[in-house]
Amino acid sequence: MRKAISLLVFLTCLSQLCYGISEEERRANWDKLREIKSQTSLTLHPKLGEITRGANMVEPGEELAKNFSEIYLLRIVDPEDNEHFKLHVTALHQGDEWLNYTRAALKSGGQKKLTELSRQELCEGNGSCQREEELEVDIGFEDIANNIGGRGLDIVLLGETRQEIHISSLYLLAMMQSM
Repeated sequence: MRKAISLLVFLTCLSQLCYGISEEERRANWDKLREIKSQTSLTLHPKLGEITRGANMVEPGEELAKNFSEIYLLRIVDPEDNEHFKLHVTALHQGDEWLNYTRAALKSGGQKKLTELSRQELCEGNGSCQREEELEVDIGFEDIANNIGGRGLDIVLLGETRQEIHISSLYLLAMMQSM
């Protein structure tokens, strides 16, 4: 069974590498559920269980792209059939200081657990540096379910700066339908 799962994960990764989709082709039409769903990917992890990765919400040239390179939702169903959602955020910015995000909350109220996964400085030969911080925010199933029919879900990252991230109701629905 482990070999089969490992082979499935390997083939999924290989197919994504070989497919070679261009940046223009990867852009989702955020108003169409089918397009958002087509950009989700499902993998099986031997210890973590079933992991569905949503589409990256950061589009080149948009406002979010100034401070972030990746924002996507993960839906995890662990081996005991417990369902978890995590917002994965990669903050990437120029400057001498870290953004130091320390807290996360729903805009509608309620604190969320924020975990810093990594922090690294990316410098080029010309002395130009960027700072990259990878974060995960735990989001409850109820938060997802309660915001599918409305405007969506707004999450606020707090630290040296305040950043709001909006997840559309169609994106939330696409993740719930990935079962």
